[in-house]
Amino acid sequence: MSVPVDRIYAVFSDGSLEMWEARHPHRQSSLSSARIVLRTSASSIQPLAFPFDCSVDASAQSLLWPSEPNAFTLAIADAVGHVFVLDTPQVSNESALAAPLHLRGLWDGHKEPVFHISVDPYSQRIATHSVEGELLIWDAISAEHGALPISRKVVLESGQIRTIAWAPAEHEFIAATGERVFRLVYNPDTEQWAPCDFSLPQMQPYDRIFTYPADEADENQNAYYISTVAMATRTVQTWFVAGPNKRLEYVGESVLKQVRQFDRASRVMPVAQPFFSRDNIMATFDTSAGKLRIWGIRTSPKLVWFSAKEHCIPCLNVDMIRYNSIDKAAIVSTDDRGLQTVTIWVFSSASRRSHYLPAGTIYPKHASDRVQEVRWHLTEYAQTYLGIQWDDRIDIYCQERNIDSGWILAYTIRASEFGPNQRIGSFSFTAAGEPTFSIGKQLFVNSQRLEEGKAISELAYEEHGELPLIHPFVLTELMSWGKLEAVKRLLSMLYDHVRDLSIDSSRSVALPLIPMHDLLSLDAPSGSNHPQVQTRTAKYAALFGSDQGDDMLTMDAESPNFEKFTQEKADFVSEKLTEIKLKGLSPIDQARLLSIVGTISASQIKDQPIDSMGIRYLVKLQLLELDNKRARSTSDLPYRELNWALHSNSQAILLQICLQRHVSTGLTWETARQMGLFLWLSDISALQTEVEKMARNIFITEGRDPTKCAIFYLALKKQRLLHGLWRTAQTHPEHSKMLAFLAHDFTETRWRTAAAKNAYVLLSRQRYLDAATFFLLSGKLADAARVCVVQLKDIQLAVTICRCYEGDAGPVLKDLLWKHVLPDALKRQDRWLASLAFGIVHRYDLVLQSLADDLSNLASQIGVDAEISSYSAMNVLDTELLILYRSMLNYSSSYRAPLVTQAELIAQTMTIFECLGAPVMSLVVLEWWRKELFEITKRSTASASIAPSAGSSARTNGNAPAADQLGAGIPDMSAFSGFAGFGVRSNAAPQKPAEVDPLASGLLSMDSFGSMFSGMSLGGNSTAPKPASSTAPLQKPELANGQHVQQSSSAAANSTSDSSSQSDEDDSLLAVDIEDTPVQYACRVTLALQIIEFIVRSKAIGGALEGIDISQEKQTVASTLRLPLSVFPA
Repeated sequence: MSVPVDRIYAVFSDGSLEMWEARHPHRQSSLSSARIVLRTSASSIQPLAFPFDCSVDASAQSLLWPSEPNAFTLAIADAVGHVFVLDTPQVSNESALAAPLHLRGLWDGHKEPVFHISVDPYSQRIATHSVEGELLIWDAISAEHGALPISRKVVLESGQIRTIAWAPAEHEFIAATGERVFRLVYNPDTEQWAPCDFSLPQMQPYDRIFTYPADEADENQNAYYISTVAMATRTVQTWFVAGPNKRLEYVGESVLKQVRQFDRASRVMPVAQPFFSRDNIMATFDTSAGKLRIWGIRTSPKLVWFSAKEHCIPCLNVDMIRYNSIDKAAIVSTDDRGLQTVTIWVFSSASRRSHYLPAGTIYPKHASDRVQEVRWHLTEYAQTYLGIQWDDRIDIYCQERNIDSGWILAYTIRASEFGPNQRIGSFSFTAAGEPTFSIGKQLFVNSQRLEEGKAISELAYEEHGELPLIHPFVLTELMSWGKLEAVKRLLSMLYDHVRDLSIDSSRSVALPLIPMHDLLSLDAPSGSNHPQVQTRTAKYAALFGSDQGDDMLTMDAESPNFEKFTQEKADFVSEKLTEIKLKGLSPIDQARLLSIVGTISASQIKDQPIDSMGIRYLVKLQLLELDNKRARSTSDLPYRELNWALHSNSQAILLQICLQRHVSTGLTWETARQMGLFLWLSDISALQTEVEKMARNIFITEGRDPTKCAIFYLALKKQRLLHGLWRTAQTHPEHSKMLAFLAHDFTETRWRTAAAKNAYVLLSRQRYLDAATFFLLSGKLADAARVCVVQLKDIQLAVTICRCYEGDAGPVLKDLLWKHVLPDALKRQDRWLASLAFGIVHRYDLVLQSLADDLSNLASQIGVDAEISSYSAMNVLDTELLILYRSMLNYSSSYRAPLVTQAELIAQTMTIFECLGAPVMSLVVLEWWRKELFEITKRSTASASIAPSAGSSARTNGNAPAADQLGAGIPDMSAFSGFAGFGVRSNAAPQKPAEVDPLASGLLSMDSFGSMFSGMSLGGNSTAPKPASSTAPLQKPELANGQHVQQSSSAAANSTSDSSSQSDEDDSLLAVDIEDTPVQYACRVTLALQIIEFIVRSKAIGGALEGIDISQEKQTVASTLRLPLSVFPA
């Protein structure tokens, strides 16, 4: 049995130290035995290197703790405020009685208020400099109860400190004064910082200086670059450092030709692995033009700066921009009233075209508040939180899973907590995410937890972490993307989960979770979407390889069904969901999950199949009714959801289900409009039948008032039936007048004119519904429809009476859509309404264009005059645009969006999925895109085998539509604008027999589509993943200096232009040519980390989950996203 030992120490006024060891064999209160184990001399802690007295008086404080076996560390604070940190000798030998203490470090502190804090993103070091230019480097040493900060003073000549830039290399950083730039290196032997280089060769005047790693592929690489930016001349000078203590070499000077001017420049943060990307290095902003550009570099064969992205910021009076490496920006602006706000923007990680998403605005507490600094922090799993420094406080915000509000206040640090009249000087985050700030001469690192005992990173995950796979939003998206087998398995697992909870509600049961490999591979069988295009799709199959038909839910063994999720299981889950609470779901989400279970259960007991579009419509309809009941409102189903029913092949069964919902009360116009019934129902005969039934029901339920239903009977051209209804409405005040008026023959011009006059009178009296009715009676369908749109604000009513009156091919319906509906939709950038309008008249090519094409081009093509904003904002639920585009590919063969446009749409979709807490859906989207692109290349290569010779007449028409070229056997993929961005040139492919394996023959190389698809094979095997934009082995690069870099044959064709425009053109071509993935490296890293964090936390909370291996999950995610395994935390 070990004997308890206590250690007692004393620090005397002369600086000497004594320590005793006391043993308590029986834990007695008195000291049974004690012996001295350490004694030092008075002069041992007076270092000659420091010119001040370190004597210890009665007011001094000290702390002793064991640092290693038989050795201790002592910290002594004197009255002045200096803290000495000393190592004691070993206490096990006799010489310890006279051995000196070793000074490890000195916490000196600033003599003047701290002006700026710079945090090393690669370690826990912090650099501070005061208003007088005094520079201190703060480190931390391990102690028994935490870390003790140690500062080391660095004295630099040539004036005050201007800025600090930490280097990726270990123990190096850059400090710039007003005249010189110093490269400082830490010497572990002397434990001090000293300049290694005293200047940068050939350095010119500059405005900003920053460092960045030389290679994003290797996190252990210590080589890095140093760059300075001069905003007036738009020049960037670059130096290369091969590693710690290696010689610094000048690379050269480059002019940013792709921008005319900019007045702000900053480093994209953070720069640490795994988020660093060569595509996101520097941000510049032109206040006058409102253009934000993100700059990157390419080092092979020469170092070239290029504009990786350009964002047009809507009209804001910008004061400050802080852009991070996962394409989120905090923009500080001042409005006309002088109020300063912080707006968060999420930018699509697509190519250079600007797509942005306003993701919340943060307002000050007081109108006089001013923002002093804004800082981003990314956790190791890519969760984001934001720190805003105001005059008197620091607010820490976490991102939420919605887009409207976006950010929630998590924690506030007030200067008043540190004394009266205190102000915060500077602020940043440490590498561990702890807020670090200065007040006066003091530096504070706040490691305090929130009120609930949570760390900020934990709250960030709760607010923005991945949603459970059984969340109704995730289930709906999975069904939309054809992952019906995955949904089937999840619902079956949900049954097991609910059953376990019902047995013992106190148990911690894991929520349903399936391996990522199964989620990606469980695809339902596909079929053709539309019977009208089944013959056409075969002809153009090679044009765009989409076999993504609607997935049919039926009990047939050939189609996906829910046999494992039986009706009995659905009933059990539905019952228990009203009794128990599922972790990770709010009450409203649980109610929505209940609606989804009921909808899927109902869909599989029908005799006819329901496709995925029909399922999506039913789910959204049931969720709308649930929300209306909760909010006590009567909102209509958005146009977005009506598109699914309009293009569904299961409209007959959808109609039955919709009518059964209102079988007790009958169909009214309000309920029909809520469901959008007469917009999506394609069968005109069925539509007219249901409108007549609805009109009869309205007459009965509205107190037998014919005016409430007259417009529908006249739209059906049943004037006599309406006349009969007026005979029965004897109590109506206008009974006799209407009976007499309707008795006339309205085929005569006289009575038509009389009806029109009455319509105008009613219009002047603001009886708009009656006016529209009399316009129909006079035969003026266009005027009746115009009243419905303009006065009644009811587009559905206008479309309904037009379809009843003249069908879908009538001129009035087309005029209504082209002159009223489409201009309004395009002006508001409502792609869903535009798509719906084109779908009603069966223009499926325009449906596809409205989903993916530039709306200005679309308006010009169809001759619609609409002012469309030049800013391209992403809508909240634009994730569904890609789903509908994917589902509609087989409807039309005359239009396919360029691949770059599709890539941008994919990037927008994935950006919004990340904001909504569903990165797993981004994984599904990317997997589909990779298969789709693979099929395009394979089929195009097969088409090349039957292509005519290069001299044939078919080849001479280079401007022929892509569909016609491919239908004629011409494999010129350059017809897709933007295909060159994915490495596909306009050169004809070598002539090979059709049966030759395109991969084995070398015709198909997925490397041409960028690193994301490199290594793909027909068998599904792939090479080890590597990050995007990987370069050749590290070597000293040379600067391009604006020289011509030929990127494609099109660039060579334009070589006759002047040198200035040629240089700009070359840069543009270069920027397009490096777009190697739909979603860039840093965004893919973010998605991967968030998915793995969800899996790790699920395993930790719910215990072992069968079939879930974290290592295998990392392999699957990394392979799909084309990332190295090193991006994941250990």
